Amino acid sequence: MKCPACKGSTLQTIHLESHLKAAHCPACEGKWITADDYWHWLEQHGDTLPEKEPEGIPIKAADQQQAKLCPDCQRIMLRYKVGHGLNFRLDQCGSCNGIWFDANEWEALKQRNLHDEVHLIFSAPWQSQIRKDEARQLLEGIYAQTFQTDYAKVQELKTWLDPHPQRAAILDYLASLDPYSIQRD
Repeated sequence: MKCPACKGSTLQTIHLESHLKAAHCPACEGKWITADDYWHWLEQHGDTLPEKEPEGIPIKAADQQQAKLCPDCQRIMLRYKVGHGLNFRLDQCGSCNGIWFDANEWEALKQRNLHDEVHLIFSAPWQSQIRKDEARQLLEGIYAQTFQTDYAKVQELKTWLDPHPQRAAILDYLASLDPYSIQRD
């Protein structure tokens, strides 16, 4: 099998984890795991480990941007965002479901205990949550820029106001230019 990233290097069989066979590229340090090998390892692995926050310096993943061909069936692989604070994408073959990990991507996932949830990364709910998280971060940035130094105060007000039993009346009061005037039609 040829490396989907280097295109010329031949992949060599290694054991990435106990009971997890992989194909490794000695040139770019990428790793190929077949779907069967991943599922077999996952069955042997036991319970899913809880996600961890990064300890120390996070592992930097290569995340090569070019499209890759599956080393097994030669079809174009699809790219999926990992999310959860990891800014790289995994490549998966839509035909045979094998997975390509660029250099250090497996290690970065393992550092966060996400290596036993790789199959979930390719799911619609996981990808939908990533889009929601990205939209939330974008809006938070817009609000922070808009409110600037008052942003913490606005957040504190919102935290107090949201559960308040008179929330609607308070919002009406705040929205009115002159809450003490009587409006006539």
